[in-house]
Amino acid sequence: MRYLCTNCRFIYDEGAGEENVAHGTRFEELRDGFECPVCWEGQESFHEITEEVNQIADNPYDHLEIDHFIETKIEWEKLIVTIWNEIHPMGESHRITSVSLYDEYWDLVEEKFMDFDEDPIIEFDFDDLGEYEIRCRCSLHGVWGKKFVQ
Repeated sequence: MRYLCTNCRFIYDEGAGEENVAHGTRFEELRDGFECPVCWEGQESFHEITEEVNQIADNPYDHLEIDHFIETKIEWEKLIVTIWNEIHPMGESHRITSVSLYDEYWDLVEEKFMDFDEDPIIEFDFDDLGEYEIRCRCSLHGVWGKKFVQ
């Protein structure tokens, strides 16, 4: 998730982290007294950014849909998620920063953060959700999602 400082417009991205804050550190887990690194306002000045989710078709034709295509398989009560057949760029400036699992009510079940040197493959413990959605956040192209029915 991303959070906007309403004073100076700085954006804290959980997947990217910040100076002295490791990537994957959730906003709620920031140390007490965290301040905006630009204007020094406190956490109360930040608000969650609601982002549009780009939905991926079953038969994508757009190059961005293809690049962020989400595949899943279930093995031994694990949901294995792969982003574009493991070859999405995973560099420091262009990468998948997180992959999230949402239930049939579109509530977040779990979000996993990725480092720039990891392959874009994530495993979730899987309890039969029936209908679910996987979302991946690309550092350059925003949030991509695909719905699945089991």
